[in-house]
Amino acid sequence: MISTLSSQAWRPRPSERIRSKSYIAWFALVVFAMLIDIPGSAAQVVAEFHRTLIVASTQPLTLEIQVSSGDIDIFYARDGQVSISAVAKASGGALLDDDFFLKALTIDQRENHLSVLHVPDPAYDDSKIKVLYRIDVPYRTEVISRLNRGHQKISGIMGPVRALVRSGDIRADYIAKGLQAEVDNGNLDIRVVGEHVEAKTGSGNISCTRVPEGVSAETGGGDITLMVVGPSTAQVKGGRGRIEVGGARGSFRGSTVEGDLHVKAIPHDDWQLSSASGDVLLEFPPAANLELEASTTAGEFQIDRDDIAKPLPDVHRFEQKVNGGGKRIEVHTVSGKIVIR
Repeated sequence: MISTLSSQAWRPRPSERIRSKSYIAWFALVVFAMLIDIPGSAAQVVAEFHRTLIVASTQPLTLEIQVSSGDIDIFYARDGQVSISAVAKASGGALLDDDFFLKALTIDQRENHLSVLHVPDPAYDDSKIKVLYRIDVPYRTEVISRLNRGHQKISGIMGPVRALVRSGDIRADYIAKGLQAEVDNGNLDIRVVGEHVEAKTGSGNISCTRVPEGVSAETGGGDITLMVVGPSTAQVKGGRGRIEVGGARGSFRGSTVEGDLHVKAIPHDDWQLSSASGDVLLEFPPAANLELEASTTAGEFQIDRDDIAKPLPDVHRFEQKVNGGGKRIEVHTVSGKIVIR
């Protein structure tokens, strides 16, 4: 049983800080990778930036970052300071000046409020420049991150976190407080978050694991996978995207259009499941107590259990109490099959 995680419980142990000190190694590896197979002078195609800022350890840090194009990594490192490292690589014949970051990057610190803004320089073709940011922060950090094109990784901080991407992926894990992650076109990979998660993508997949306070997941076209979550909702609004749920620890409401919906869990609370043309598969232990209401407009039932009476072939709706009744499970499809195991 996973309980709600407090900020104190999420503070990394000293032994875990080894990886958080790795930004120098990360920076060196990135530069090395960029220098491989680069003809001519490396100084003309690669620009580097690094700055360390001191912040108050007695107060949380608020970090706001806005980048037009690039990849952003935000990790816990140490209290009392923020380390910003960046590497830019030009390609397709483009060149970079030594002052590339001085022109494009603005860093504004007001006590424990830090903003990082990267605005494209008209002198450079943004499509030919790849920028990688790594920002190491104190544990008690709140993040508001906006990215037009690229990928974000956020790990090991207290939060809350609000991460937005127009085109690209977001990966967030080990966040003590809440998380709001949204992309227009891309995937979301979320793991171990202490408070409620809002996950939304216009087109892409959503994966959430170990979120005891539950998830609100929505995709315009893609798959949703929820594992060991509290009260949650999942909606696939179009296409053949499917929903997979394992270890639902509270209420659950899920719907798909053409895709299948599969729930395997002990019913701790009520479920509402629906699919237009996809199949719905339910799996729960033999000793589970529940009230089952299942209906289909033009589909069929497949009952693979001895404790549930099989309806007649021409029946399109039935209700039964299983093991004396309990939590209510409602299942409906228009033309899909309903399978109960």
